Formats: sequence, C-alpha cells, structure tokens
Amino acid sequence: MKQELKNNPSVNSSRRNWLKSVGLGAGAVALTACVDSSVKELSAAGMKTDHFPSATPNVSDGLVRLSSNENAFGPSAKAVDAMQGELFNLARYSDATVDVLKSKIAAQEGVSEDQIIVTNGSSPILFGYADWITKNGNKLVTSMATYEGVPRGAEFMGADVTYVPLDADMNFDLDAIEAAVTEDTTAVYICNPNNPTGTVVDAAKLTAFAKRVSKKAQVFIDEAYIEMSDAYPANVQSKLVAEGHDVVICRTFSKIHAMAGQRLGYAILPAEQAKQLGGMLRMGGVNYLALVAGMASMEDHANLNTMRSRVKVEREKLTAAAESLGQAYAKNPQGNFIYMDTGMPHDEFAKLMKAQGIKVVGRTWPGYDTWSRISVGIPEETDACVKALKTVLA
Repeated sequence: MKQELKNNPSVNSSRRNWLKSVGLGAGAVALTACVDSSVKELSAAGMKTDHFPSATPNVSDGLVRLSSNENAFGPSAKAVDAMQGELFNLARYSDATVDVLKSKIAAQEGVSEDQIIVTNGSSPILFGYADWITKNGNKLVTSMATYEGVPRGAEFMGADVTYVPLDADMNFDLDAIEAAVTEDTTAVYICNPNNPTGTVVDAAKLTAFAKRVSKKAQVFIDEAYIEMSDAYPANVQSKLVAEGHDVVICRTFSKIHAMAGQRLGYAILPAEQAKQLGGMLRMGGVNYLALVAGMASMEDHANLNTMRSRVKVEREKLTAAAESLGQAYAKNPQGNFIYMDTGMPHDEFAKLMKAQGIKVVGRTWPGYDTWSRISVGIPEETDACVKALKTVLA
C-alpha cells in the first residue's frame, strides 16, 4: 500500500524561527520565504511540488549551500513516487533489483551487463579503483585541478601520482598527459566535464586519446556531470568499453538525477575487472530505494532534459556575473558550477560570502589559491549568490 508523505507546516515555521535565532539575518529568512512562495505559485499552476527542495533544508546550517555541486532542483517527481511506492518493500536485499538496473544501463549504453558494477554512490568505485591502482603497478597520471577521488585515494594508499598542469584555457592538456604516460603507468584519470573547472574535452579528441593511451595504461573517465553537458549524449564515451578498449567509465545519480542523499553510482568497465571490483565493492548490497528511484529517473527523459536546461540557465547567471565583475573564470563550463578567480585567498572569499548567507567551497586546488568553485542553485539561490558576489567583489 502506497503511503503519501506530506509536508509538515510546523517544520517550515520552526525553520524560520531557527534562522532568526542564530542571527543569520532577514536576508536569509526573506530568501526562504521567497522560495516557499515560488513553490506555492508552481503548485497553484498545477505542478507537483512535493519534492521541491527548500532553500534551507533541515540539515542545513541556514546558509544557501552552493559548495557541493548538489542539484538543488531536486529529483524527478517520478523518482519520488517510485520510492514512496516501495517503502513497505524494504525487508529483502536488493540483489535482484541491481540486476534490473544493470539491464537498463546496458541497454542505454550499448554494453553488456557483465561490464557494469553498481554501488552506493560513485565514491566506492573511485576509492576501490584507487586501491586497484596500488595493486597493479602503483602509478597514476592525471591533471592538476581535478576531482580528488581517485588521485587522493591512490596517494593515500601509497601510489605514485603524476599531476600534469592544465593548458592555458584551463582544459586538460591531453598531449602533455599522453607524453607523461610510460610503459610503467597503471592508469590515467580524466574527469569530463572536469571538477572544479567545468570544462569538457572535445568528444572526438578524447575518444582518439583514450584509444591510443589505453594500449599502455587503463584510462578512467569520470562522467559524473556528463548528462549536464550541452552536447550530451555526444560526449559520452561508454562506446569505448563496448568496443573492447581498456577503459573505465564512472557515473553517478547524485548530479543531474539530484539523488546525492540516496547514494547510487555505477561503472562500465572490462568484464573481468567488473567481476573483481564488483565483488570487492558489493559490501552488503545497494540501497533499494535508490535503485527504484534511479530507474524511474532514467526513464523520465522529459525531466532530465528540463533539468539540463534549468542548470544551464543558472550557470549562465554565474558566468554573466563573473564577466560583469571582470573576474576570470574557466570558460564554457558544462557542469552545475563555475570556477572563478576571486582575486583573494579562497578562504577569505568563502568567509566573506558566508557573511552574505552563501556557502561556497572553502578550500582550493594546488596552484589556484585565489580560485573558487561555485555551484548553481534554484533561481532564488543563484540570484542571492550573484547579489553576494557583487557585494564581495565590487
């Protein structure tokens, strides 16, 4: 029997009172009220808004959170419905449902089911792969200023990691990366679109690069943000695995599917390696509600297309703000964030933005001490961020 989950009016009231009690100020309270008002307007227009997120969720510190590349628009309403419909079916392990998701992924990506592993988020894959590197040569080549999951994990486990500088346009320098690969290299890590820069590698160039380099070392392509890119699905590289190249593709449901709190990810890789890593990473099974939500979201193509457009609109607000303020940024970002030179130490910038009610990344990547990554939010959140940027950087 399906149970409907309803909003509790007392929660919204308590949230506003708490915001006032911590002294965040009228600005954040007004923003929360603005978001709540927008939700009411959407509801009045006949749009389902049960799943629409608040600007200040209960677990928040009251700040507008633009620091973790979360998709603030929230998951597909069909995904929410799917989870609600399965709340009384949690007594069994989820192995059979994992197989159903694998079949859907295989059909979508043109690969075989034995080339897919599914985990609770993509993080187990990233760190499991880092462990695999240490057991298979112990040498990784990647780029400076990229997502740390695999490189940091590999370094933590004692691997030798070579970081190649970005090119002048803050893109992966594929020629320099290829030149750094030797017969002793275990793997090459490419995040595409890249985090934190948001830049995307030309699809044809990346395909050619992966085909050449994978003859020497396995190429791991992290496509966490690929569905957000303007040229999706042309940017997708899963065909390389289908063709038999020594390549790994990693994906997550945390970004365009807006399921960061549910934890669901997968990798596409050579079948024998999938068997090895899959056995190591299974760890008791995968979150059942994430599985049913993920499958529903995959099939909600209209929502995914709408989400891509919404993210782009908010992203362009941030790039327009950077340009109006004369701040350098990584051009043509393709994720749900931008990477901007703030002209001041990153921690100082984060502190000043926090005083304006906006949380941004309070750390940086080596060599980019004045640069900060800023995620997009729902319209009211992005607008609040732009206003804060104009105050802080004017």
